[in-house]
Amino acid sequence: MIEIFSYDFMVYALIGAILSGVSCSLLSNYIVLKKMEFIGEGAAHTAFGGIAFAILFGLNLNIITIITGIIFATVVYYLSKKQKIQENSIIGMFLSFSMALGIIFLSIKPGYTPEISSYLFGDVLMINISDLIILTSILIIIILFIILFGRELKYYSYNQKISKIYGVPVNFMHYTFLILISVVVVTSVKIIGAILVTSLLITPGVTARLFAKSINQMLIISTIIGVFSTFTGIIISYYLNIPSGPAIVITIFSLFVILYIFQKVFSYFSNRT
Repeated sequence: MIEIFSYDFMVYALIGAILSGVSCSLLSNYIVLKKMEFIGEGAAHTAFGGIAFAILFGLNLNIITIITGIIFATVVYYLSKKQKIQENSIIGMFLSFSMALGIIFLSIKPGYTPEISSYLFGDVLMINISDLIILTSILIIIILFIILFGRELKYYSYNQKISKIYGVPVNFMHYTFLILISVVVVTSVKIIGAILVTSLLITPGVTARLFAKSINQMLIISTIIGVFSTFTGIIISYYLNIPSGPAIVITIFSLFVILYIFQKVFSYFSNRT
């Protein structure tokens, strides 16, 4: 396996996958606790529109997708702020709208656009130094956000109404959280793909919740799961010559199934004794 590290593109892929995996895994805990799973799906499909727009006009994909993610989070936040429109309804409408725009943009562009499949399913060959810098910066921001607002995030995740009583700036927390999720998703599509990135944003938190007794334990367990799954998925994709995204998704889902069975068996025998 040591031969993998002799290729620059594989080193970039492994580092990028781990950075993306940790970012998604950390946020997945709060997403699962708040039952906001649909937000990742919406951001991923919205990214497709931004990617198609960037390809059509030859713009910087990283910049355009990040801007798209921020716009998505802002629209969802402000339209749902007065609770006249359900957040999931807004996400669903924006998701379809962005996908439709993306298809139109690609149909307008002359010639064949093979790179779009890489963004749909992930492609390790696309990762470069600038991607690693962006992924590293995002991870640092997420970690700082969790450290600085750990208490507020805990209240916000469990009960938004009660968190207001304890003086938590709910609007600020919600808006920032939406932006972080959206930006993480749109910057992870190169690695795992727009269609599959939701798995990395949900499964680590769901799996960690099987064993964790506190939010801090969930953060640790989910991070380990994210690192292991992305690293193993990239290795599998290299040796089996398959797309990185599906390999990571299969790995993380298989890990969930194994740990779920283990937890049930362990609980059964513990109760028997």
